[in-house]
Amino acid sequence: MDGYYTGNIKNVKSNEVKVGKSKDTYIQWLITDKQEKNYAMRRFIIKPEGKIAMHYHDYYESLYFIGGKCTVCVDDKKMELSKGDFIFIDSGHKHEIINNGNEDLEFICVINYTENMDITALDEECLDLK
Repeated sequence: MDGYYTGNIKNVKSNEVKVGKSKDTYIQWLITDKQEKNYAMRRFIIKPEGKIAMHYHDYYESLYFIGGKCTVCVDDKKMELSKGDFIFIDSGHKHEIINNGNEDLEFICVINYTENMDITALDEECLDLK
């Protein structure tokens, strides 16, 4: 790499997220360990009524919401977030993201690389929280 990397989302493959009971969710890896060894930048699209099911992992995440609105649960907390909002989720904390709007939910997610990049899906539902 020449000190920088540039690209366009139109040229990055989109893959379906397959974590537990996730549905109608797609990820694009914009910056990976091929460009930067310490962190990755990803773009997510969650279709209306779609979700990333409850899970946890060893890496942390910083999410910035570009469009749409959602319910986010972290541990036993439930919150509503939308365009312009951001959230940091520390490693080891269970979380779920549900698109509760009528349009695509779009967000950028920056993660750090850890020795263990496994994702552990949980058989829990965010909507069960009050």
